[in-house]
Amino acid sequence: MNKFSVITLAWRLAKPLDERLNAPIYVEELTEERFRKLGAGAVVLDHDGVLGPSRSDAPDETGIKILNGAVKAFGAGKVFVLSNTSSKREIREQRYENLVDGVRYIKSEKKPDPAGLGIASDLCKIDIRKIAVIDDGLLTGILMALSSGAIPVYAKRKRMSENLFAKTVRLSTTWPQIMCVRFLKRVREVWS
Repeated sequence: MNKFSVITLAWRLAKPLDERLNAPIYVEELTEERFRKLGAGAVVLDHDGVLGPSRSDAPDETGIKILNGAVKAFGAGKVFVLSNTSSKREIREQRYENLVDGVRYIKSEKKPDPAGLGIASDLCKIDIRKIAVIDDGLLTGILMALSSGAIPVYAKRKRMSENLFAKTVRLSTTWPQIMCVRFLKRVREVWS
């Protein structure tokens, strides 16, 4: 998807994007019980900012705990990791392979392209509308979920041990997305 397509899609979905922005959940609160309350049959999680620091090779301790809770809630083969960081795909695929049994790392087009959701749906035989997407990127994972009919869960970390580079990368990707969603919502309100 090119940037114009993403902005056009975000324009159309500005209100639900803003609703997610104003009702985030904290990753640390994603327990087995909380996962079950999503009403989903499978889950797709983002790596950068959700399961681990930006540009890291593997999930941190909190990320591993979240993955274990997800496997308990959904079952093996119904927990997926989908990340936009193409430069880390190969190493992350290797790291995730044996880290938590039942978790699959998906290589796909960059979000918000829905191809990754389609792969997850095909692998676990669950309709996209019954897959939860947990992401900290409004114009990536959350937009993908909303446009595909999946269950969008905007998530943030309360705290994360990350170096200055990782924090800069995370903030330089999430803050512009937040500002864009707020801007699009306000413009739509004025035009309504």
